[in-house]
Formats: sequence, structure tokens, C-alpha cells
Amino acid sequence: MKLQLFKSVTFKLILLVLVVLFSLISASLLFNSQIDRLKKQIDNLYFGNFVPIIKLENIQDNYKKIISCRTLKYICDFKKEKEIILNEWDYYYNSYKNKKERNVINSIDVALKETFKVNKLYKFKEIVKKIDFLIDYETQSAYKQRKFFVEDYKTMKDYLFFNILLLLVLTFAIVAYIIYQLVKKDNQLRILNTKYKIDSITDSMTQIYNRKYFDTIFDNMTFIANANKWECAFIMFDIDFFKQYNDTYGHDLGDVALKKVANALREYFNNKYEFVFRLGGEEFGVILFDIDYDILESCLKEINQKVVDLGIEHKTSEVLDVISISIGAIIYEPNTYISANKLFKRADDSLYKSKHNGRNQYHIYKGK
Repeated sequence: MKLQLFKSVTFKLILLVLVVLFSLISASLLFNSQIDRLKKQIDNLYFGNFVPIIKLENIQDNYKKIISCRTLKYICDFKKEKEIILNEWDYYYNSYKNKKERNVINSIDVALKETFKVNKLYKFKEIVKKIDFLIDYETQSAYKQRKFFVEDYKTMKDYLFFNILLLLVLTFAIVAYIIYQLVKKDNQLRILNTKYKIDSITDSMTQIYNRKYFDTIFDNMTFIANANKWECAFIMFDIDFFKQYNDTYGHDLGDVALKKVANALREYFNNKYEFVFRLGGEEFGVILFDIDYDILESCLKEINQKVVDLGIEHKTSEVLDVISISIGAIIYEPNTYISANKLFKRADDSLYKSKHNGRNQYHIYKGK
């Protein structure tokens, strides 16, 4: 069961990590595409508008030189001016233009090339005006594109901000969920582990400590008593004529009777340093630390009566018409160094004396 739980936790963690990685990769690709788009807009704005305006101004200046030469009638290098104009125009004409801009430029392209074929002064003056129009057009276009760019940039900035914020929230939520699942599973495993530990030391039917746990506590009883300078007691209980009870009422009711007696013992011996065990069958044991003879005797009288007061019918008992118990106990004094086996035998002998003397009574062995 632990292995299956661990595999389930591992699978969920791997799945969550993959989701986080996918989210981060997707967000990165999205952000990169938006940044590339922003870069393209910047390129279009500066290289598609600012540089061509310089080219147009160069073309205009060279046309003005040609006009000055013709008007003032002085010698100028017409061929060189023509070459410069055509080169600058070729650069401008082949630069990036949208469809609307291309329609405007195409008409001017025809007019510009016609000036050198006709070679008339009025043609040069007309083309200067058209170039001047182009400069204004490019300036206005650049202004509009910048305006659109600023709006897009602001929208994109907000978009990126909210996406980053969303990613942070998502990442935080996923991490919080992972932590929650880990804590939850850890608590479940801790609870299961505690349950397994409790189950390993608990009698499944009566829900008091089992014989295995008794052996652990009993084997260390003398060491605990010696270390703390405590007197301690070991008590053995046996239900009187329990075989006859089972024969008369059946094992199901026998189990019910055992649970009731065990519960009575557990409720009575419920203080710190008091341990109640089922030793086997209808036999129970109790270990009490830091106790003296008078208190022990008082306890045995009271618990003996409490079992009788349960009023569990037992018609085949030779003592009473209800279930009763016989009790044997021993007091251990610190630093007497009696072995655990000897203590158990003395308590068992005390129990035997209670039975031999008529049952439904207690006997305490006190000695070194």
C-alpha cells in the first residue's frame, strides 16, 4: 500500500513538473514572438521611413543643382547628378513599402525617369515638387506609424505584463499545490505509519495493548523502576470459568464479554504510567509504575467490583451468576534486581492462589 501511494505521489509530481515546464516554454515562445514583432516594427519605423527621407532629400538637392545650372547657365556635371539621383532613387524605390505607398511611388517613378528622357527645365521643377510631396508623405507616414507603434507597444507591454503576472500566479498555484499534496501525503503516510505502529502493539479484538507490547514493557519494567526509584506493580487478571461461559453462551458472546472486561480495565487504569494488556485468551495484565502497596490494594478491590458490576450474566459460574475475575499481583521494589521471569512467575502464583481460594478475589505477593 505504501509503495502504491508513493508511486501515485511520484506520478502526480512528475505530471505537475511537466505542466510547469510546458507553461514556461509556451510563455517564453510567446514572449519571444512578441519581442520579434516589436523589433520588426522598430525596423520598419526607422529603416522604412527615416532613411528613405534622407535619400529623397539627396535626390531633391541634386535636382535643385541641375535646375540652378540650367537657370544660371553655368557648367555642371549633369551626368554625375543624374547618376546620383538614379542611385538614390533606386535605393528608395526598393526599400520596404506597403501597398498604398507603393501605388504612390510607382507614379512618381515614371515621372522621375521621364525627366531625364525629356530633359526639360519645367520637368525638373515638377519632379522637385513631387519629391517634396514624397518627403511630406513619408514624414506623415512615419508619424502615423510611430503613433500606431506607441499604441501597439503600450498594448503589448500590458499584454506581456499580465501574461507574466498570470504565469507567476500559475507557477505559485502549482508550487502551492505541490507543497499541499506533499504535506497531505506526508500527513497521510504519518497517520498510516502511526496506525501501523498502533496496530502492531494493539490487540485487534479488545483494542488494548497486545502480548508483544507487553513483553517489551515488562522486560524493561525493572530498569525503569530502578532508574526512577519507583515501586511498580504487575497484575494478572483471569475471567472466572470462562471456558464454561463460552460453552454456554457461545464464542460470539464470549468475545463480547472479553471486550467489556477489557474496556473496564482500560477505563479504570487510564492514568500516566498505567498499561493494560491482553496476555492471551481470557487473561489480562496491567503494569503500574510509581505505586505503593496500599494504593495497589485499593485498586484491586475497586476493579474486582467494577467487573462484577458489569452484570454480564454467567449462569454456569461456580462463584456468582455474573462474570467475575481472579487477580494476582506483585510489587517490585527498586534495586532488588529480580529477573522478569521470576516476577512473572510470582504474579502467576498469586493468581493461582486467588483461584485456589475460591476466585473473585485478589492476592498480592510482596517480597524480595
